[in-house]
Amino acid sequence: MEVTNPPPPDYRALLARHGQTHWWAAGMRRITWALADPVTGRVLDVGCGPGWLLGELPAGVFGVGVDLRPQLAGTRLAVKAEAGRLPFPDAAFDLALALDLLEQRGVAPAQTLVEIRRVLRPGGRLLMRVPAHPWLRGPHDDFWGGARRYRRPEFAALVAGAGFIIRRLTYANGLLFLPEITVRLVARAGLLGGDDLRPMPVRLNQLLRGVLATEARWLRHRDLPVGLSLLCLAQRPTTDDQRPKTNDQAVPRGA
Repeated sequence: MEVTNPPPPDYRALLARHGQTHWWAAGMRRITWALADPVTGRVLDVGCGPGWLLGELPAGVFGVGVDLRPQLAGTRLAVKAEAGRLPFPDAAFDLALALDLLEQRGVAPAQTLVEIRRVLRPGGRLLMRVPAHPWLRGPHDDFWGGARRYRRPEFAALVAGAGFIIRRLTYANGLLFLPEITVRLVARAGLLGGDDLRPMPVRLNQLLRGVLATEARWLRHRDLPVGLSLLCLAQRPTTDDQRPKTNDQAVPRGA
């Protein structure tokens, strides 16, 4: 009798199963809202996954998600589409989210940003999150579909080059930076896998969620100098003749 190994878990399925309560996913959603506040009007979540963010939108805010596998989204307002070819008219949204999207295999970052800019109204905002520090790339990135990690100046140039004005650029997931680095390096040595979105003891999960909640309160008004992720809040210019700089000098002081 032939014994076959079970297929590796799909990261989308893990997000759908555990992402609502897992400390990292829940904590990063809280950080998202801290930077995006105030959230009004029409919101587009590009690469929405299970749709947890759409489910947390304030009352009266319309939200729609885009994903290659919208059947995993916990909302009916999700459509199947590529990030670089959005099925929406120009200037349709007030806020767009692109969280852990621009590093993905099969995603063209510059094309995707230009397309998101198209569907934002003039003055509309885009909040992005990408993994930082290329030297940390390893099994975690491979499992979660990541093809790249970004340096801060590189990310700033990418965003500005797509025609956005950068309003905030900060690291996130910084309070746990040293322990997380240790875990990533151990995984790269082959001692751990990359599928780290797993259930854990309730009290430990609550403790780690509390760490990210503290970080979210800090990030509401201030930036972090170090972290595993980069978060950027950018704005589509109100007129097309406002051309942002394409170097890191375009980033606000202290970002």
